[in-house]
Amino acid sequence: MSTKSVSEKRREKRSGGELDVVIGTHGMPGRSVTALNLSASGLYCICDNPLGDLTRVDVSVNLNENQIMARAVVIREEELPDGKWGIGFFFTRIRFEDRQIFARYVNGE
Repeated sequence: MSTKSVSEKRREKRSGGELDVVIGTHGMPGRSVTALNLSASGLYCICDNPLGDLTRVDVSVNLNENQIMARAVVIREEELPDGKWGIGFFFTRIRFEDRQIFARYVNGE
C-alpha cells in the first residue's frame, strides 16, 4: 500500500513531533512511550513490544499543561528495523473538550 493511499483514508490532520505518552492495559502497569504523531482521532507511537491488534489501552497525554485521558484501540502494528514496534491507536473514548485540545494542537493554535 502506498503512503498516498494511507493518508487519503485519514479523516483528521496529524501533527508531527514527539510527545511523551503513557499507555496501559488491564493487567499491565502504565508505561511511557513516544508518540510520533497525533490527531483528534488517534496517535502513532513507538513501543518496545507489540500489543496485539484490537487491544484496548488507556492513554494519558500531557499537552500544553493539560493532562488528557482517553481510551484507544490498536488498529495497526509494524515491526521497525531497530526491533521496536510502530503502533497506531484509534481513540474509542475521549471527552469532546480533549479532542478539541488535540485538534487545536495539530492546527498550531
